[in-house]
Order: sequence, then structure tokens, then C-alpha cells
Amino acid sequence: MIKQPLNDTRRAPKDKAVSGETIGELINLAGRQRMLSQRIVLHVLLAAQGHDAASEIAKQCLSIFAQTHADLVDGNDRLPGVFCEALRELYFGSHRADERIRRFIEDAQRAIASASAGSSDAGPAADALVEQASPLLELLQTITLGYQNEMRNVERAASKRDEQLAEQLGRISMQANIVAINARISAGRAGPYGREFAVVTSLLSDIVKEMERMIHGVVSARSPAPRLR
Repeated sequence: MIKQPLNDTRRAPKDKAVSGETIGELINLAGRQRMLSQRIVLHVLLAAQGHDAASEIAKQCLSIFAQTHADLVDGNDRLPGVFCEALRELYFGSHRADERIRRFIEDAQRAIASASAGSSDAGPAADALVEQASPLLELLQTITLGYQNEMRNVERAASKRDEQLAEQLGRISMQANIVAINARISAGRAGPYGREFAVVTSLLSDIVKEMERMIHGVVSARSPAPRLR
């Protein structure tokens, strides 16, 4: 039996922290739904026309499609489900994506059952599913774009954190460098008595150089991300 996602519009309004890696997986799943929806419609139509094995392929595609939708909306052991306000609006707000996708799943189940039974309703049921194909494809594309927007938000937040870290390290490095220079001057003035102090200033200078390398690493690591399509 195909698991249906919960139609729960009273979800917690608090957004969840989700990694870029997880959102990348969600983008892939949402993109796969577009392909699956078209395969479902195609094979339901073929099944209604009497093509062998088409009903079984349609069932398999529909099972994956329905389970993936449930995972996207309700989550599973790895995925968070609907994790932010923008996605809640897509699935449960004005777009009514959850409702429309569940209706497509139910209509596809009926069309497959009619085609498998050789019922006279098979043709009309398949035609009704075909009418949903283009609007559903547009809706699934909108959902995919919603996940891509969340990925961009994560990337912007990570970039901002790196910039702040680089600024903090830069300020500390500058202050440490000033201390090291003043320490060298003091050690030079102290003559032979400042030799041990000079060793400490040399170590401090090495620390400053290491911090500068860290700053350079943080800045250079933020290479431009590939554009999402």
C-alpha cells in the first residue's frame, strides 16, 4: 500500500537548521519527481491502450513518487521534511502543492486500477490524468526552485560566517603583529638581557604568520558556487 503524506497544516512554525548537503539531496529528489510524474502519465496512457507491462511500470513509478513526496513533506530518518516557512507556504499555502500532489496520486491509482481491470473507465481516467500533467509539472518545478532558493540561503549564510571569521582573525593578527614589533624593539633595547625575550618575540611572529595563512585559507576557500538551474 502506498504511504500517503500527512495533510497537517499545523506544522511547527520554527525553521529547522538544515545542511547544504541535505538540501542538495532534497533538490535531487524534487527534480526526480518531475521525471516520475511524466513516466506515470505516459505508462497509464499506454496501459489504458492495452500495452502489456505498462500498468506494472506505472505502479512502480507511482510507488516511488508517493513515497518520495511523503519523505519530502514528513521527513524520514535522514531528511527533515518541510523545514522552513517558504516551503510550508509552497506545500500548504496558496500553491496547495501537498493537496494537489496527493490528488494526482489518488487519480493515478484509480487510473492504473481501471487499466489493469480492462474497465471501460480506463480511457477517461487516463485522459483526466493527462490533463493534470502540465500543471503538475509546473508545480513540481516550482517546488524544486523552492529548495534551490534554500540552498542559496545556506550558501549566503556560510559565506557571511566566513567573512566574519576572516575579519576577526585579521584584527587579532594585526594586534599580535603590533605586539611582536614592540617586543622586538624592547628586546633590542635590553641588549644581552633581552635575548630570552627575543626568542619569545620570534615565536609570536611565527604565530602571526600562521594566523595570516589561516585568514588566506578562509577567504580562498569560498570559491564561487556553481549556478543552480
